[in-house]
Amino acid sequence: TFADSIVQLRSELRISQKELAEQLDVYQKDISRWETGERVPSAIALAEICRILKASADDILELK
Repeated sequence: TFADSIVQLRSELRISQKELAEQLDVYQKDISRWETGERVPSAIALAEICRILKASADDILELK
């Protein structure tokens, strides 16, 4: 799932939720909510997540 992809990629890069939140200028709680599937990021945030986690939107959204 989208949530699992974020967790996996973030873990592989050894980036904490807090670090990712700081880079995205969002609250750590937002990252937690995305990773549990409670919420989804905006398109702009998704683009930044892709850049930071060095993955394509297709990979993160599992469109391949």
